[in-house]
Amino acid sequence: MKFILSVKDLIYLSAIFLGFITSLLLILYSFRGEKKSNILIGFSFATLSYAILFAFLISSGYYLLVPSLYRTGNIAALLFMPLFYLYIYKESKREGFKKRDLIHFLPMAIYILDFFPVLFTASVEEKTQLIKSEIDNPSVFVYFNQSRFFPPNFYTVGRTLLIMIYWIGSLNLLSKEQAKIREDKSLVSKEWILWARTYVYGASLLFLPFFALFYFADSQLSYDLVHFTGAIFILGNALIILFFPKILYGISSPPPSEKLKETPSSFPLGEEKSREIQEKLDGLMGISKRYLEPGYTINSMAKDMDVPAYLLTQYINRNLGLSFSDLINQHRIEECCRKIEVGEHKLMTLEGLAHECGFNNRNSFITSFKKFKNKTPSEYLKELQKEKSGPVEVHQIHNKKNKEKNRVEKNNAFHH
Repeated sequence: MKFILSVKDLIYLSAIFLGFITSLLLILYSFRGEKKSNILIGFSFATLSYAILFAFLISSGYYLLVPSLYRTGNIAALLFMPLFYLYIYKESKREGFKKRDLIHFLPMAIYILDFFPVLFTASVEEKTQLIKSEIDNPSVFVYFNQSRFFPPNFYTVGRTLLIMIYWIGSLNLLSKEQAKIREDKSLVSKEWILWARTYVYGASLLFLPFFALFYFADSQLSYDLVHFTGAIFILGNALIILFFPKILYGISSPPPSEKLKETPSSFPLGEEKSREIQEKLDGLMGISKRYLEPGYTINSMAKDMDVPAYLLTQYINRNLGLSFSDLINQHRIEECCRKIEVGEHKLMTLEGLAHECGFNNRNSFITSFKKFKNKTPSEYLKELQKEKSGPVEVHQIHNKKNKEKNRVEKNNAFHH
């Protein structure tokens, strides 16, 4: 068979190749490094690349060369966006995979159950005949007419809606993380947020053309736009990650290869390394007090301490049992209490005191104060004033009684 590839086919193949390479690198570094959540984005790239592979096979007519893979492409297509959503969620929460996360794979499970006869019991000859009957019209090919439970075209429309729903969910998560960054509570960097938002905006190409052209464009044009834009999307993002790998590893962190050399073989950190980090942390917190600067980040602290950000994060989370924001805010509140005790608060407003202690606004200041002191700043000030004034008042009353006693004794002596 003579292979003829058009420009469109070459773009498909480039996207597929780079997509699989990127996914392989992300998955390998996930298993070997600290960023375990990257395994989700790695598999997300792999599933989308696999789905684009089938778009190429249908478009080029070469699907007949691999009939055994018939109808497996939609399995990958149903996984792509849920995996990316989970990646955003796990990265922002810094948590591992939970059993409850399996709910996101329910659409894929329904599809496999629906197409079980086609996927697992149909022979290669039967699959070949099905491909031959549909491949001349790509739009008919993606109607999924072999469905036992749903009407024709259900999976194409349903999958596109699913992608849109997860797209909205991912954008919502990123918006919340961006808000946390403004309040110094986020565990992710601004650079990562920027990349992730770019990625999500690009993912809109996977459903917007479909809905925009559903009723207006002919079936061939609609198919090409939806699937070809997917190829452009994965090609562009694969290039971004390959040329800017630090995006997924922290802007101040070393590249994955350097991380692997420095990361201890066992956790938690070794005693010597932990002691070194603690000494540097004590010096930073006790002398320079850089944490009083609004907007102070984990990357800023890592630079000040000359410690890789990923090691510092690991030490704070595992050895101290705190998040970075809690560590910083705890020290800020202690500094605030010191200022109140020596009377510095009398020279400024509550907003001024909050800013002096590193908080961006009054609300975050009060919230942190209540978290670490179990009371508001006003309540703390009143209790402190009561403690100071109490002994003085008792002493004044005692002196008054003594003076009255002496006066009475003198009067009695005079009369005698």
